[in-house]
Amino acid sequence: MKALLILFCLFSLVSQTNAVEIKENIRQKGQWYGYWGWNRSQYSDSDIHFKGDDHDFTLHSTSAKDRQNKVTTSSIFDRYLSPVNLTIPQYNYRAGYYIADDWAISLGFDHMKYVVEADQIVSMSGTISTSGFEKTAASREDKKLDEDFMNFEHTDGLNMISIETEYFHSLWNHGQDYDFALFAGAGFGAMVPKTNVRMLNYKRNDEFHLAGYATSVKAGFEFTFFHNWFFRALTKLGYTNLGDVLTTSEGGKAAQSFYFEEYIGAIGYRF
Repeated sequence: MKALLILFCLFSLVSQTNAVEIKENIRQKGQWYGYWGWNRSQYSDSDIHFKGDDHDFTLHSTSAKDRQNKVTTSSIFDRYLSPVNLTIPQYNYRAGYYIADDWAISLGFDHMKYVVEADQIVSMSGTISTSGFEKTAASREDKKLDEDFMNFEHTDGLNMISIETEYFHSLWNHGQDYDFALFAGAGFGAMVPKTNVRMLNYKRNDEFHLAGYATSVKAGFEFTFFHNWFFRALTKLGYTNLGDVLTTSEGGKAAQSFYFEEYIGAIGYRF
């Protein structure tokens, strides 16, 4: 009985030591990772304030949506996996470093797209003196956002460069090759959209521009396979304040803020 008890204790100690080694081998201090993925996004309604030499008006409670490419057999190879067209869909990439076991800090790029829905009717306040679009009273009135008046998009796109922290908690592993973990994190970033606006017969300003900032929190799961490869799925909730959006080639600006939800799927490699 004493010999069996000693063997049992030794087996338990070896098992526990092996479990620790497996955990350390999956995500340990000093490792790096990188991933590439794609996203879908949703946005809260937003008040958008436009200001220029001959206009100063606000579109209230304006709704917008994203514009991800449809996933079909042909689009997977033509858009999502083609080296030439990789940046056409809404995409994400990120590189991270493990500052401690299961703790990482990362720098990444989120390319979302934000499209104000066409032909919606919104409340508009302010004044416009542009010929053909005059509005002299500052009081609110209903306005249809048709092609003649306004087309507003961050489609090249709603770009966020952010630093994020991440904590991982492993729920299951099998040997040194497979692991399933939950993770959560938070981040802060700069917004550098390339905004496409056609309004009031102006020529659009089509430049990348530092327009504001964003904060976010995230949570998801990571499945590791073949020891170093992983698939990550996550939801990111954030707030962005775009106080300096370029709209026209004549110096027009816009400002808005809104909340967003981003759903990301990515494939990565840890080394």
